[in-house]
Formats: sequence, C-alpha cells, structure tokens
Amino acid sequence: MTINSIRRVAAAASVAVILLLGAGAMTTANAQRVVVRPRVFVVHRPFVGGWWGYPYGPYYTDPIAYQREQGYSDGLSRGRDDAKHGRPDDPNSHSHFRNSSSVTYREAFAQGYADGFNGVRR
Repeated sequence: MTINSIRRVAAAASVAVILLLGAGAMTTANAQRVVVRPRVFVVHRPFVGGWWGYPYGPYYTDPIAYQREQGYSDGLSRGRDDAKHGRPDDPNSHSHFRNSSSVTYREAFAQGYADGFNGVRR
C-alpha cells in the first residue's frame, strides 16, 4: 500500500466517524425534547335568545327608549370630555347633536351633556 492510499482511507474513516457522531448527536437531542400539546375540549352550549336579545345585550322594543338611552349616554361622555379638556359648554359643537333628526335624542343628549359637563355622577 502506498502512502496516498493510506491517507485516503484515513480521511474517509475520519469523515465517516464525524458524520456518525453528528447524526447521533442530532437524534439524541431530538429524542430528549418533550412536546406537550394542550387538550382542546369543545362544549356545545344551548342556544338561548338571539344575537340581539338576552343574555347578549339590551333588546329594546321601544325605539324612543333606545334613542333616549343613546342620547343621554353620548351626551354624558361628550360633556365629561369637554369639561376635562376645558372646552366651552356647547352641546351644538358635536355632530351627534347637530345631525340628529330625533327630538328625543337631542333632548336626552342635552341633559346628559349638562350632567357630564357639571360633573354629576349617575
């Protein structure tokens, strides 16, 4: 045997050993990792009411009561915001009040605005 063939056999053997050790290290590393997946339980609840009614939220059969509630709520939040930021006491400066065609909404907005601007807690 010549020296070149001995070197070739030694190089091939060292490459084979390196590949075997690398593959062995990868398989043992992956085998040691534990993957825990959470369990998923699907529970079917009975259908109660519609998307618009109880228990999902208020369901108004009276449009006047709805407008009154919305107007007061909008006015209260706008009045508090104006008082907080030092703006003048003017509900007409808000588009919700100006563009409303409902007298009930406008009256409730004005009442809520006054309560919110003056700091009345309700």
